[in-house]
Amino acid sequence: MKEKIKINDIISWTNSEIVSGDIEKYIVNISTDSRTIKKGDFFVPLTGENYNGHEFIESALDKGACGFVFEKAYRVKIESWKKKAGNGDFKKLVILQSGSTLDFLKSIAYNYIRKFKPVVIGITGSAGKTTTKDFLANILGREHRVVFTPRNYNTEIGVSKSILEIGKNTDFFIAELGMRGKGQIKILSDICNLNLGAITVVGQSHMAFFKDLREIAMAKAEMAEILYKNNGTLFLNNDDGYGDFIEKSVNCRVEKFGRNSNISFNFVEEKMDDLGRFTFDFFKNDKKIINISLNISGYHNIYNACCAAAISLYSGISSKAIKEGIEGAVIEGSRMEILKRKDRMILDDCYNANPLSVKGAIDSLVLISKKRNVRSVALLGDMLELGRGSNRLHQEIGEYLSGKKVDVLIAVGTLARNIYEGFRGKSSFSKNDSSCFYFSNKEELSVKINDLLEPGDLILVKGSRANKMEDIINLI
Repeated sequence: MKEKIKINDIISWTNSEIVSGDIEKYIVNISTDSRTIKKGDFFVPLTGENYNGHEFIESALDKGACGFVFEKAYRVKIESWKKKAGNGDFKKLVILQSGSTLDFLKSIAYNYIRKFKPVVIGITGSAGKTTTKDFLANILGREHRVVFTPRNYNTEIGVSKSILEIGKNTDFFIAELGMRGKGQIKILSDICNLNLGAITVVGQSHMAFFKDLREIAMAKAEMAEILYKNNGTLFLNNDDGYGDFIEKSVNCRVEKFGRNSNISFNFVEEKMDDLGRFTFDFFKNDKKIINISLNISGYHNIYNACCAAAISLYSGISSKAIKEGIEGAVIEGSRMEILKRKDRMILDDCYNANPLSVKGAIDSLVLISKKRNVRSVALLGDMLELGRGSNRLHQEIGEYLSGKKVDVLIAVGTLARNIYEGFRGKSSFSKNDSSCFYFSNKEELSVKINDLLEPGDLILVKGSRANKMEDIINLI
């Protein structure tokens, strides 16, 4: 936490009850993890389906926590905590009671960010959230003081903890906003107090929680309600088929980015190198602003860069900072990362997967392999959280692979069998053909993987996060 907070303010913000401690004292840092807590930290024990932070309050006290909050249901444990701390020391601790420790954390974040008032930018979408966030952070950081959500901190917990890294001198806060159901984007947007928002793209992700793509589009557009209250602006992808639909459904100001020249921010691609990295011209209102060369593979990353550039230019950032920020950005791992392994090359995009992102990765695989004149190998795992249509969506990926004339498919996982079947069904391969293979798990594949590959191969590795496809990369 960058700025200390008075206990009295926390009580007011969270509607919590003080059990022990001086309300005029300050808290200098909040921790939710007893394993990494430091002396003087205030411990917030979160609870979930598979964990209960209240079990670690004594551990936090052992490490020097200055106090903690607990949920009302655990008040019976006060005597146990007193005994652990010793009566004298216990009275020195700041101890609060709250109805929910998660709501306690969220309420602190909600009020903390409003106290310091940075410009807040929220990024959501079915793909490209993290890449766009990384581009944007590197751009804005060249001219301003920026705080952004790290790694996969895109939940209520992660965003709230990230907000506490804001200081009185922070100019921008960039939040990646994740979603697994209706109402979540609104909650996150409200906590953050959004000024600017972007939906990178609408596609088939988390279909288990939605009826159709229109529902996904509207769930992501929930940020517009907060933007409208704050006189903010929503940036939309003009080319995903849902930009116009969302624009007609919201009340806030809208700006669009994409290929067409009849929108505010657009791009014209020029060329691709042999690693699948594109160079493109970026325009505002038909006027060329800059030429940008991406340092990351994938045509879809032009859209992510264009989104970041549009938000930055709209925010008054110089074209020089935009160009340097995008071209010099370091994108978090396993997102279209080129890895060299002896006489083979891997396109590591295994951080996560849904039909939209898998098709984009396949497009890159095909383009790069043709440019380099090598075999294209798609090593694909399961795509999770797709709901009742999951089997069909996996099969469509197989059909897409066949239509793109990918040379070799290696499918691994229970659902991935449908990719294999779709590929074979749309191809003229016999059952003994050496162009498609299926393995039920990574253990089976590990025995055969290097027998299936040839020198010079370009290998795309992709699957949902739970598959841990990086384990396979380590075998190649």
